[in-house]
Amino acid sequence: MILFENVAERLGKEYQCFLDYLEQNEVKLSKRTGHIGKKDCFALNGLFDIVQEKYHSCGRSQDYYTVIDFFCFFSVRAGILQITKINGKGMTIQKSERYQLFCQMSAIEQYILMMAVWLGEYQEALGKSYSVMGDRVFRVMRKVRGEEALLDPFGGRVTAWGCCYISEIRLLALFQLIRIEWLEEKEEDKENKFRIKALYQTEEGRAWIELWEKQDQGFWYNLDVSTVLTVIKNIIKDDSANIEEKLMSFWAYSVETGNHTIEFKIVIGSCIRKIIMGDQFTLDDLHYLIQKSVSFDMDHLYYFQIGSGTSRRRYFAPECEDELWHADTTFLAELLPYEGMQFEYMFDFGDEWHFQITVQRISSEHTEECVISRIKGEAPEQYSGWEQ
Repeated sequence: MILFENVAERLGKEYQCFLDYLEQNEVKLSKRTGHIGKKDCFALNGLFDIVQEKYHSCGRSQDYYTVIDFFCFFSVRAGILQITKINGKGMTIQKSERYQLFCQMSAIEQYILMMAVWLGEYQEALGKSYSVMGDRVFRVMRKVRGEEALLDPFGGRVTAWGCCYISEIRLLALFQLIRIEWLEEKEEDKENKFRIKALYQTEEGRAWIELWEKQDQGFWYNLDVSTVLTVIKNIIKDDSANIEEKLMSFWAYSVETGNHTIEFKIVIGSCIRKIIMGDQFTLDDLHYLIQKSVSFDMDHLYYFQIGSGTSRRRYFAPECEDELWHADTTFLAELLPYEGMQFEYMFDFGDEWHFQITVQRISSEHTEECVISRIKGEAPEQYSGWEQ
């Protein structure tokens, strides 16, 4: 445990720096993507100590600030931060009541939970399997025993790590499993546009690798927060069973339903529908009402797509059994809706009818009903051009 105590403290300070900046600067989010703006990303990056990208201007989006993107992902998924709309200020992100619960954890507990979320969920959200990470970094780390620099497995060059943007490098460095040596201000390397001079494995990184080498091959195909926690907890020699239970209890919290009424605006072309529902209903119930409002035959599959980038999720029809998230088991309250929230409903994987949905109003006056409250414009013809 002593080996990881100092790095856990550093990560905790970095994360608190992120939270404090959001609070002190009332950071606004993009209405379209839900991301922090380019100027705030650039300013935040300049405050970081562990991983600080070497950009000279604020021209890059959140996608090129992995640390910020991961902190956002973790914070919202853990319920530490919540997205809200403030009149006159647009969409912003604020601390929730769960922030205090998180602060009651020790630094090493926070470190373990954040690493479990990285490997168990965020890596998948990046759109990259763990094998990609292994090909580029993990496999090289296994061969290193001393302080020599890690060689790019594809080119065999030390400096190749900066030729393209690799999120895994930033994440490994954030958890201080590797150390990034950046190019100095005056050093020039036109191919190395992300200015990484070399990577070095840390003592913690070596211990981390040894932990994973004990796992069989099948372990990597079923990663989630709980399965990762069963391994990561072992960096604490004492009381590891209790820490796993404590962290999973915090992570797997349930959202209370039956407290709010949500008004949705659904648009497809010139067709507009408004639907009012209690937050105890599911996305599958919303699907049914949308279909009813446009008089479609409910004979095709569908999904709801919510969020963008690494925060994007697709909730599929219950018939799509191989998918991870399903509409019929997802309550509206679990979406953590806020006024102004936008997402998409896609019906029929063949014809692809794309409905745009906006949360127009959330009321604390809860209703047990779900109704189509407004119909404007003709519904699109589902089978246009087909012979009857």
